[in-house]
Amino acid sequence: MAVNVKARKALDLKKLRLPASPVVKKIEVEDYTDTSGEDALRVLVIIDEATDLDHINGRDVGDLRMTILKTLRKHGVTLFPYIFFAKPSELAETDDDE
Repeated sequence: MAVNVKARKALDLKKLRLPASPVVKKIEVEDYTDTSGEDALRVLVIIDEATDLDHINGRDVGDLRMTILKTLRKHGVTLFPYIFFAKPSELAETDDDE
């Protein structure tokens, strides 16, 4: 089974126990190569549009990142996950720029 398929199954929102904040709407996983040429994963965490970024604390983000990392390891995915966060509107802005 390809690693990214395994990772997608591991990060299925229906089965994942995430912290309450920030509210995660979707997680996308794809193969990634880091700057040193090592295989890795790119994990895009799409948070709720209504999220007030001024009220998210570091602990919440750290807990979310740790949950993702531990879940991947539990499912046998050992590639390092580069985790990025975005709101849907931020992704739409990026699409418009292309």
